[in-house]
Amino acid sequence: MEALTSFLKSSTVVDLQILLFILFITVVMIPIGIIIVFGSRSRMPSYVFLLCALLPLLLALAGTYVRFVSIDEAVRQNENVGEEVVLAARQEAWITTYIGAAGTTVLALIGVTAVVKKERGA
Repeated sequence: MEALTSFLKSSTVVDLQILLFILFITVVMIPIGIIIVFGSRSRMPSYVFLLCALLPLLLALAGTYVRFVSIDEAVRQNENVGEEVVLAARQEAWITTYIGAAGTTVLALIGVTAVVKKERGA
């Protein structure tokens, strides 16, 4: 929990925008997935949904990359930074990826449920 609060305190506007976009995509896609589970008659929309379920993770990885680049740039500008500080900053950078992975997991479970339901003919 301490790492999360430290991450939010040291976040830039870009970091927060990426997090909000990840959450927005996840929240919007959950009802779409539920509609696909109960309303679709074929498996094709389920496969498309599963492909789109990767969006939060891909966006989170891009956000983590941006954060790593900014950490490396800050270290280049100020070489007096201790190794522990750099390590802690890099560890905080992975929080965005964890959030994206959680969103992708929820969406993927909905998509897999839709595929399994269509295979059984229900």
